[in-house]
Amino acid sequence: MTFLTDFGDAIVVLPVAAATLAWLMRVAGLRTAALWCGALLLCGGGTALLKIYFGACTAPLESLNSPSGHASMSTLVYGSLALIVGTEAAPWQRLAAAALGAAAIAGIALSRIAIGAHSVPEVALGLVIGGATLALFARGYLEARPRVRHVWPLLAGVALLLLVLHGHSAHLEAVWHAIAAWLHNTAGLCRG
Repeated sequence: MTFLTDFGDAIVVLPVAAATLAWLMRVAGLRTAALWCGALLLCGGGTALLKIYFGACTAPLESLNSPSGHASMSTLVYGSLALIVGTEAAPWQRLAAAALGAAAIAGIALSRIAIGAHSVPEVALGLVIGGATLALFARGYLEARPRVRHVWPLLAGVALLLLVLHGHSAHLEAVWHAIAAWLHNTAGLCRG
């Protein structure tokens, strides 16, 4: 299961997101690239802020201490890749892209539960955050309707990044815990 989990680590999804940004700037224009940046900031920033808040304060549920960043970012990044490929593909390829994107997202999300890294509510919250930001990006991307004939440069870059970065970890959870502890102990956030 760690094999699947590793595809959702920040050290993998952030460079894939950066490659997607570079590709969008080149083929879809600055407006669509800015929309992508906004979706990334909402997804990653929203997840990080909730991790910090739940770490500094009492979470609303006992089993909800830290929303899954693997689930949220994977939903946005891999879901967006499926969307981009799907808009440029034949109908059967569109279905294959959607199925592959959904399988990657589900596999990463379920792997977080299976390895004990997150509870079901934490993964569900991550999926909601990622799904909401994916919907935001999808709406803008489909409205812009950038016509791209070749997505293979993007896919080749993503494949290379996955090969090189898979198996490494960014270890960001410790950063969120340290910030939460500082906010709780020093800044007085959520002190009773």
